[in-house]
Amino acid sequence: MAQLDPRLLGLIETLVQKRLDWLAFELVEAIQAGRAKEEPETALAAARVSIRSDAQPKAQGEPQTVIAIVQPIEGDAQIEWAATYVAERLDAALAQLGWSMDGLDAIIDSDRPLGGHDAKADTDLDARQSGILLVDDVGTRKSGRDDVVVARASVPSLRTGLAVWSAQARGQVSS
Repeated sequence: MAQLDPRLLGLIETLVQKRLDWLAFELVEAIQAGRAKEEPETALAAARVSIRSDAQPKAQGEPQTVIAIVQPIEGDAQIEWAATYVAERLDAALAQLGWSMDGLDAIIDSDRPLGGHDAKADTDLDARQSGILLVDDVGTRKSGRDDVVVARASVPSLRTGLAVWSAQARGQVSS
């Protein structure tokens, strides 16, 4: 288990302040878990060939327990990995939110095809559109399709900001 680099605390605190504590928890857990070593490309290629040929796997020797080899994420690599992880995870979460809204819109307007936009319905001012309302002990948050579009458009700026933060945290750029 890798020890959390103290330079990450600012990023984690920012995530929590922005009510992205779920992402802060994911980030800490993923760093502590480390990176699982991937199978060699030759082993993956052999597995693909075996599956495509519908061949039965041949047992070789006694069954063995496979232990995943985990590489800890440490030092500057931890900072770089965290910056990339946060940007990719937020982008994926926003994409999923958009797809969920597509599904909700299809339920609301059964004439609209799932995963697409009906030009007539999109221009109709009376067209109903889904939204998400979250009420918790901190307050109420409401998000609609426009919010998701704006947030997704901001992801490149987020990536740039995280890259600058990463470089500064690693001492490659002065503040």
